[in-house]
Amino acid sequence: MASVICKNLILNKGKDERYEDIWLKFDPQFKSFMKEAILTTLASSSSSVRSSVASLIATISAIEIPRKEWEDLIPKLCQGAQNVDISGEIRLASLQTLGNICEDLNPSDLTEETKNLVMLALTSNISSEQKVSSLCKLAVKALIHCIPYME
Repeated sequence: MASVICKNLILNKGKDERYEDIWLKFDPQFKSFMKEAILTTLASSSSSVRSSVASLIATISAIEIPRKEWEDLIPKLCQGAQNVDISGEIRLASLQTLGNICEDLNPSDLTEETKNLVMLALTSNISSEQKVSSLCKLAVKALIHCIPYME
């Protein structure tokens, strides 16, 4: 059932509040377990899986972050986007997810500290080095969604 809810959260994002209501009614322990499992899946070697998971995380964060829930998500993603010792897939997935989240949230949903973390994570991945061009492209794309965050 949870996988059906997650799928429908992505497919009906902003269109059908029933799935948001169902997500909110889940037991907090279950939601915590699901969010950790989803974050783990973000490290998939498949770009299509990472893309779908990034969308799912952004959808759930759009429900929870305005309610001051899942507050450790963005710092975790920023850490993943900046860590040079982890795989490129995790950095790519973190950048894509940050971009998706910033596209879905209102700037007022985040603290100044969190906004600064996001900007630092994105700008630290902008480089002219050819070997990291995919990171740079994703960082710039995500940065476009973050422009409203800079007041």
